[in-house]
Amino acid sequence: MCSADAPVFDESGSAGAQAFHTPAMQEEVVAFLLPGGGGIWVDNTLGGGGHASLICARLSPDAIFIGIDRDPRALEAAGVALRSAKCRVFLRRAHFADAAGVIDDVRRQLGEMEAPVRGALWDLGLSSDQIDRGEGFSFADRSAKLDMRQDPDQTVTAAAVLNETPERQLADLIYQNADERLSRRVAAGIVKARPLTTMGELVDAVLRSLPRDYRQKDDVLRRTCQAVRIAVNGEFDQLQQSLADLGGLLVKGGRLVVLSYHSGEDRLVKRFFRQGRIDGTLEVLTPKPMRPDRAEIRENSRARSARLRAAQKL
Repeated sequence: MCSADAPVFDESGSAGAQAFHTPAMQEEVVAFLLPGGGGIWVDNTLGGGGHASLICARLSPDAIFIGIDRDPRALEAAGVALRSAKCRVFLRRAHFADAAGVIDDVRRQLGEMEAPVRGALWDLGLSSDQIDRGEGFSFADRSAKLDMRQDPDQTVTAAAVLNETPERQLADLIYQNADERLSRRVAAGIVKARPLTTMGELVDAVLRSLPRDYRQKDDVLRRTCQAVRIAVNGEFDQLQQSLADLGGLLVKGGRLVVLSYHSGEDRLVKRFFRQGRIDGTLEVLTPKPMRPDRAEIRENSRARSARLRAAQKL
């Protein structure tokens, strides 16, 4: 059971980790993170607790597991999934860019300010629950409002980004966040269709902007939604901050493991690891990103874009 002085998120729920989201590359994550013994282990994108359950199962009772997520539904599901964990579990509603502060708070609460950080995991992108529950994360749900907030309490929404961003800046955003080469056409189509309030209106605006016989329309829609979601949640800036902070906190031999789902995220992680190698602070354990095998993709199609990179503190 969880330690009495380490309360799990204090809302109850019935959804388990697998019902909430099937985590990608579970065996590979555990193999590279190498959870075991004591110290602090951080899951920066807790979700429903799928990876967390595997990590906690390998930790000793004196270990400290910290799970971070902005989504209260995720924390609720993870609280259920981790009820039987033998280590000390702390779940916090926060962004992973604030992980250093969360770690300090937990250390102070326990009176263990020197507790070493031995491992950190990021599983980026969206959970299946977020895709399925109709908050504008998937272009398949035409009736969904243009929201895309991972934290329901933040003020910026997808509607605000799409309706208020100047056309040239919107085109740059779509190109930089999703590598969409037709970004200027797409941005022009969005501006022409303003105001947009639903996913269906966004889909129609994007499709009207594309050449009539264009064969990759769904790819453009996916990348456009991805780019807007990244902008709404500030994902790239937050990831850079989080990697830097956790990389600095790791003890020698500690590990960073990152699952990314598109080229922008993967490039950012690759550059961070490469710089760490140049600086002599990190050993890169994955010269090339690892990918899920065909069997996993058949069982969990949403894992098909996953790329795993790992590094160890020197």
